[in-house]
Amino acid sequence: MVEIGIKIAMKKCILYSLSFGLIACAFFIFFAPYLSSVLLHGKVTTMPIYVMAISLPFNSLTTSLTGYFTGVRRVSKTSLSRSLSMISQVILTCFFLYVFPSSNLSVVCTYLMLATTISATFEFIFTYILYLIDRRKITCVSSRLANDYLKKILRIAFPVAITSYIRSGLSTLKQLLIPFSLEKHSSNCDKALSQYGLINGMTMPILMFPCIIITSCANLLIPEFARYNIKKDFKRMNQVIVFIFKFTAFFSICVIGIFLTFTEEICYLVYNNLEISEFLMLLSPLVILIYLDKIIDAMLRGLDKQVGVMFCNIFDLFMTIFLIYTIVPIYGIYGYIAIIAVSEILNFTISLIQLYKVTKFKFDYFSYIIVPCILVLATKFLFDAIDNYIEYDIGFVIFKILIFISIYLILLLSFNIFKFVKKKRLIILR
Repeated sequence: MVEIGIKIAMKKCILYSLSFGLIACAFFIFFAPYLSSVLLHGKVTTMPIYVMAISLPFNSLTTSLTGYFTGVRRVSKTSLSRSLSMISQVILTCFFLYVFPSSNLSVVCTYLMLATTISATFEFIFTYILYLIDRRKITCVSSRLANDYLKKILRIAFPVAITSYIRSGLSTLKQLLIPFSLEKHSSNCDKALSQYGLINGMTMPILMFPCIIITSCANLLIPEFARYNIKKDFKRMNQVIVFIFKFTAFFSICVIGIFLTFTEEICYLVYNNLEISEFLMLLSPLVILIYLDKIIDAMLRGLDKQVGVMFCNIFDLFMTIFLIYTIVPIYGIYGYIAIIAVSEILNFTISLIQLYKVTKFKFDYFSYIIVPCILVLATKFLFDAIDNYIEYDIGFVIFKILIFISIYLILLLSFNIFKFVKKKRLIILR
């Protein structure tokens, strides 16, 4: 019966995804002239928007297929398809930019969107082939149950979709408002766009890169917590929460220490540019909130609280838009950095409160967050005292980072911080 339900649900989800993917594609194609001339100030033609629109149905379909593999606990297949897609995107981007070089911004943007669209199409085809192979294990379905599953899917998908559209619209407004507000502060459009690019286009990707590990764990937590919720197994759920919180805290605090200790080396090696080092240093402490918030959001989705997560994000966007409009024109880029910090703190706090209301979990924040923070700072000061010069050789920088991690782990072990749940109680996600 479970297998029947899977097949029915997937048929409905694929149809749902395709429908809304095509609607989104049509929307961007229809409004491309407006987006190009008004929102992008005519700096980019409509061609990149048209190319980008073509990728939306494929992205939408891939999302449904990814959800299937996550639900049946075969995420290795989607990880493979996603990895191949990212590799193909990088290869295609380099190919277009090096074989057909251009100084025209619209042409460069078209190359980037074309690489994204081709890789998205490839990812969908590859993932769909994996799904067809995997689907053979599922027995034939009864059409009598189709309407019931459609109602169940729409009960979850429709409110999430509505809130997601609101969130996407507000997020778009936010991204457009940031350079506008920065321009009001500096009275220089090029400088405003440059500062915006330094934060969102260069600094944030560095901060989020280590989060790949956390995101993978988060995707696995959704079906696990759904299963615990159905069984009302709150004891085991709370044990998993504590275990994941510990792992995420130790990992994110170590990442913060690395960013603070090797700021200039990382900026130089990644971008050959030290201009973002100050921004990376200022935003690094937010890593623990960003990473933990992703874990908490996944847990809440597994507990069927996805609408609450969306409303939290919508409230955060409203507040952020208001602050950007009022604060950034006065304080400029540093006001924007302060707003990012306020937004992450607010988002994390609300999400944590929602999770606590549902699970009533108990976590020792002092032992597993405050103490590791002190230890990573001690590691930084110790490392700075021993190594007081900057080296830009990638091999040597990686070696120093490994030494930093080793010292941090030794301090954690010496303070017995790795004393997790007792072995007989340790939960291993199957």
